[in-house]
Amino acid sequence: MNSWSEVSIPSSPATHDFPTLHLHDTASANKKAFAKKPLYRMYVCGITPYDATHLGHAATYLTFDLINRYLRATGAQVNYVQNITDIDDPLLERAQRDGIDWKDLAHQQIDLFRSDMEHLRVIPPAHYIGAVEAIPQVIAAIKKLQTNNAVYKVEEDLYFEVRSDHGFGRRSNLTPAEMLKIFAERGGDPSKPGKKDPLDALLWLAQRPNEPGWESEFGIGRPGWHIECCAIALNYLDLADGDEFSVDIQGGGSDLIFPHHEMSAA
Repeated sequence: MNSWSEVSIPSSPATHDFPTLHLHDTASANKKAFAKKPLYRMYVCGITPYDATHLGHAATYLTFDLINRYLRATGAQVNYVQNITDIDDPLLERAQRDGIDWKDLAHQQIDLFRSDMEHLRVIPPAHYIGAVEAIPQVIAAIKKLQTNNAVYKVEEDLYFEVRSDHGFGRRSNLTPAEMLKIFAERGGDPSKPGKKDPLDALLWLAQRPNEPGWESEFGIGRPGWHIECCAIALNYLDLADGDEFSVDIQGGGSDLIFPHHEMSAA
């Protein structure tokens, strides 16, 4: 998917001594010094294009644009990747409500978002990837999870066993009761019969009547939300063997801490 147009970035004096950057770390709930590196990998979650973006979105993308600019000013490179969830329930529901094809609605809102980012002069991501375009990577990621025995079927849908990650919950620092409540409010299905754990995350949704679907060895369907970002990040951040972290900065609105960032990391 095409990103938006490049913006000019002022150069910094070579003699300038940049203070160490400190960032708030959600897992520790503290600000931490950010180690200086020649290359940073930054993944910032994008929008679901079913409605116009608002000031909350602007705050998110301007915040991470400031971080991006600071890191670049120090002389480092930043591989900035952003997704766009161009297939999901809110998009389908809005398209049905307004009597418009879901693809047309997505294209309209993606164009509007690009325009917003250009007017805000946000540095565009090096890779701007839609969920639909990333379906082959999602399928490969699910197959890899299957080899780790972390996937099971509920009817024709596939789920990820979140407890297969022994550190599940350590990023968001929520109690089990808090996680259940938030999961139900933010697109989860904790009460679905047949799940091993109410918090287990949907990986592949089998095609429903009058909804789009894509061929896979799991049957015709579409990706779950959390595996989408995981697959895109791991495929476009140019990981290298021996790196301590696959993502230096995983960003987004605070409402994504749980379930999205927790489950994507798991």
